[in-house]
Amino acid sequence: MKIIVAGQTRTADLGAAVRADAARRPVGPKPGTLPESISALRLRQMASEADYLAELLRLLRYRDNVDTLPFDIPRKTGLAGGAMARFRAVLWKLLRYQHDRISGRQNMINNLYSSALEFEHQQHQRELCELRDRLARLEARPPDRPEGPAP
Repeated sequence: MKIIVAGQTRTADLGAAVRADAARRPVGPKPGTLPESISALRLRQMASEADYLAELLRLLRYRDNVDTLPFDIPRKTGLAGGAMARFRAVLWKLLRYQHDRISGRQNMINNLYSSALEFEHQQHQRELCELRDRLARLEARPPDRPEGPAP
Protein backbone atom coordinates (compact mmCIF):
# COMPACT_ATOMS: atom_id res chain seq x y z
CA MET A 1 0.00 0.00 0.00
CA LYS A 2 1.25 3.44 -0.89
CA ILE A 3 -0.36 6.60 0.51
CA ILE A 4 0.19 9.87 -1.31
CA VAL A 5 -1.22 13.12 0.10
CA ALA A 6 -0.82 16.37 -1.84
CA GLY A 7 1.82 14.76 -4.05
CA GLN A 8 3.99 13.56 -1.15
CA THR A 9 4.41 9.97 -0.03
CA ARG A 10 3.01 9.55 3.48
CA THR A 11 3.13 5.75 3.69
CA ALA A 12 5.67 5.73 6.52
CA ASP A 13 3.68 7.90 8.93
CA LEU A 14 0.07 7.08 7.91
CA GLY A 15 0.34 3.49 6.69
CA ALA A 16 0.40 1.84 10.11
CA ALA A 17 -2.58 3.88 11.33
CA VAL A 18 -4.62 3.05 8.21
CA ARG A 19 -3.80 -0.67 8.52
CA ALA A 20 -4.76 -0.67 12.22
CA ASP A 21 -8.01 1.15 11.48
CA ALA A 22 -8.87 -1.28 8.68
CA ALA A 23 -8.19 -4.25 10.97
CA ARG A 24 -10.56 -2.85 13.63
CA ARG A 25 -13.46 -2.37 11.23
CA PRO A 26 -16.00 -5.17 11.22
CA VAL A 27 -16.37 -7.23 8.09
CA GLY A 28 -19.92 -6.69 6.90
CA PRO A 29 -22.15 -8.38 4.38
CA LYS A 30 -21.39 -8.40 0.68
CA PRO A 31 -22.21 -5.15 -1.13
CA GLY A 32 -25.22 -6.74 -2.83
CA THR A 33 -27.08 -7.62 0.38
CA LEU A 34 -29.30 -5.20 2.26
CA PRO A 35 -29.57 -4.96 6.03
CA GLU A 36 -32.91 -5.78 7.65
CA SER A 37 -33.43 -2.15 8.66
CA ILE A 38 -34.06 -1.19 5.02
CA SER A 39 -36.05 -4.24 3.96
CA ALA A 40 -39.50 -3.72 2.48
CA LEU A 41 -40.71 -6.57 4.69
CA ARG A 42 -40.68 -4.09 7.59
CA LEU A 43 -43.86 -2.59 6.13
CA ARG A 44 -45.79 -5.67 7.31
CA GLN A 45 -45.00 -4.75 10.93
CA MET A 46 -46.52 -1.27 10.82
CA ALA A 47 -49.52 -0.87 13.13
CA SER A 48 -51.17 2.18 11.59
CA GLU A 49 -51.48 3.84 8.22
CA ALA A 50 -49.44 6.81 9.42
CA ASP A 51 -46.59 4.53 10.53
CA TYR A 52 -46.81 2.68 7.23
CA LEU A 53 -46.52 5.88 5.20
CA ALA A 54 -43.64 7.18 7.29
CA GLU A 55 -41.75 3.89 6.93
CA LEU A 56 -42.52 3.71 3.20
CA LEU A 57 -41.07 7.18 2.65
CA ARG A 58 -37.99 6.28 4.70
CA LEU A 59 -37.43 3.10 2.70
CA LEU A 60 -38.04 4.89 -0.58
CA ARG A 61 -34.95 7.02 -0.01
CA TYR A 62 -32.82 3.88 0.18
CA ARG A 63 -34.29 2.39 -2.97
CA ASP A 64 -34.60 5.34 -5.34
CA ASN A 65 -31.12 4.97 -6.84
CA VAL A 66 -30.09 2.79 -9.74
CA ASP A 67 -26.49 1.65 -9.57
CA THR A 68 -24.12 0.20 -12.13
CA LEU A 69 -21.72 -1.39 -9.69
CA PRO A 70 -19.97 -4.56 -10.82
CA PHE A 71 -21.89 -7.74 -10.08
CA ASP A 72 -21.44 -11.48 -10.40
CA ILE A 73 -22.50 -12.50 -13.87
CA PRO A 74 -24.37 -15.80 -13.81
CA ARG A 75 -22.84 -18.47 -15.99
CA LYS A 76 -23.53 -21.93 -17.23
CA THR A 77 -21.12 -24.76 -16.61
CA GLY A 78 -18.57 -25.83 -19.14
CA LEU A 79 -16.29 -24.13 -21.61
CA ALA A 80 -19.09 -22.36 -23.50
CA GLY A 81 -20.53 -20.98 -20.25
CA GLY A 82 -17.14 -19.65 -19.15
CA ALA A 83 -16.52 -18.06 -22.54
CA MET A 84 -19.95 -16.39 -22.53
CA ALA A 85 -19.45 -15.09 -18.98
CA ARG A 86 -16.11 -13.58 -19.94
CA PHE A 87 -17.65 -12.07 -23.10
CA ARG A 88 -20.48 -10.53 -21.02
CA ALA A 89 -17.96 -9.10 -18.54
CA VAL A 90 -15.99 -7.44 -21.35
CA LEU A 91 -19.20 -6.19 -22.95
CA TRP A 92 -20.32 -4.75 -19.60
CA LYS A 93 -17.03 -2.88 -19.21
CA LEU A 94 -17.37 -1.48 -22.73
CA LEU A 95 -20.94 -0.32 -22.28
CA ARG A 96 -20.83 0.74 -18.66
CA TYR A 97 -20.34 4.43 -19.48
CA GLN A 98 -23.71 4.40 -21.26
CA HIS A 99 -25.36 2.70 -18.30
CA ASP A 100 -23.80 5.25 -15.94
CA ARG A 101 -25.13 8.11 -18.04
CA ILE A 102 -28.64 6.67 -18.25
CA SER A 103 -28.75 5.65 -14.58
CA GLY A 104 -27.57 9.13 -13.56
CA ARG A 105 -30.56 10.66 -15.30
CA GLN A 106 -32.89 8.03 -13.87
CA ASN A 107 -31.53 8.69 -10.38
CA MET A 108 -32.34 12.40 -10.74
CA ILE A 109 -35.92 11.57 -11.77
CA ASN A 110 -36.33 9.04 -8.95
CA ASN A 111 -34.95 11.55 -6.45
CA LEU A 112 -37.40 14.20 -7.63
CA TYR A 113 -40.32 11.78 -7.27
CA SER A 114 -39.18 10.75 -3.79
CA SER A 115 -38.82 14.40 -2.77
CA ALA A 116 -42.27 15.22 -4.18
CA LEU A 117 -43.85 12.36 -2.22
CA GLU A 118 -42.09 13.43 0.96
CA PHE A 119 -43.18 17.03 0.46
CA GLU A 120 -46.78 15.97 -0.20
CA HIS A 121 -46.79 13.79 2.92
CA GLN A 122 -45.43 16.64 5.07
CA GLN A 123 -47.99 19.03 3.59
CA HIS A 124 -50.84 16.64 4.42
CA GLN A 125 -49.49 16.24 7.97
CA ARG A 126 -49.39 20.03 8.44
CA GLU A 127 -52.93 20.43 7.10
CA LEU A 128 -54.17 17.62 9.32
CA CYS A 129 -52.59 19.24 12.40
CA GLU A 130 -54.12 22.61 11.50
CA LEU A 131 -57.56 21.05 11.04
CA ARG A 132 -57.30 19.21 14.37
CA ASP A 133 -56.29 22.43 16.13
CA ARG A 134 -59.17 24.30 14.50
CA LEU A 135 -61.64 21.59 15.47
CA ALA A 136 -60.37 21.62 19.07
CA ARG A 137 -60.79 25.41 19.20
CA LEU A 138 -64.32 25.17 17.78
CA GLU A 139 -65.29 22.44 20.23
CA ALA A 140 -63.86 24.40 23.17
CA ARG A 141 -65.70 27.60 22.26
CA PRO A 142 -68.99 28.13 24.11
CA PRO A 143 -72.05 28.03 21.88
CA ASP A 144 -73.40 31.45 20.88
CA ARG A 145 -77.00 30.33 20.82
CA PRO A 146 -78.92 27.32 21.95
CA GLU A 147 -79.33 24.45 19.56
CA GLY A 148 -82.64 23.73 18.03
CA PRO A 149 -84.81 25.10 15.28
CA ALA A 150 -84.57 28.79 14.62
CA PRO A 151 -87.67 30.83 15.71
